[in-house]
Amino acid sequence: MPPAAPTGRSMPTARLRIGGFHTGDPTSDESSPAVDVRVVFFALIGGRLVVALRNGDDQLCLPRGWPVSDESLDAAARRIAHDEIGLSDRYLEQLYTFSVEDEIDWTVVITYVGLVGSDASAGSRPGIEWVPAEPGVLCSEIDGRVIDYARTRLRAKLGYTTIALYLLPPAFTFRDLQSTYETVLDQPLDKRNFRRRLLATGMLERTEEVSRQGSHRPAALYRFRPTDDQERYLTPAWDEESS
Repeated sequence: MPPAAPTGRSMPTARLRIGGFHTGDPTSDESSPAVDVRVVFFALIGGRLVVALRNGDDQLCLPRGWPVSDESLDAAARRIAHDEIGLSDRYLEQLYTFSVEDEIDWTVVITYVGLVGSDASAGSRPGIEWVPAEPGVLCSEIDGRVIDYARTRLRAKLGYTTIALYLLPPAFTFRDLQSTYETVLDQPLDKRNFRRRLLATGMLERTEEVSRQGSHRPAALYRFRPTDDQERYLTPAWDEESS
């Protein structure tokens, strides 16, 4: 069963002041919540799915910030990604929004999930750690639940979109592609069925290049068709039993 999305107090949209967000300043209008944008960035590094966390006051935490006046939430998430991590996303979508309240603060948390390439660790800013995206990540309970939910969303989208391409280099072998699916899904896939299903979508084309690794036979390199809109492709629902 997938993890439940983070929950909190249900909040009417009308109480958010667009263009003039309360950011936790005690002189601000306390009838409005603070708005906290958090970004879950995944990458594949060393054959593992990892997530970007930054050093907080006493523990690791998700990169975060808040929108400024006249800034869209998507623009705020991209700015936070650049300022906090030092990277530009290859893919970014809003994940989930929830409300958190304690005796002192009331905060609306807007979360995003993003994907970056395997060179993420080399280009990220000091203070950013790429840690395995596994249950029990050493961060706050809320951040941990957001990461779990983001991982569940990513796994689900593998079954009906081409989101995997954002974790891959421009040219890749079928072994690379299958390894990406298996790493994210955390389960092995049948090689022949995988190849047949992906080729049947028509989204891939073989390049004239090959990959040479050690004494192994050169492997053909593929890419997603550059003349087509990559986001329009839908991969078949992943059901090994119906293969």
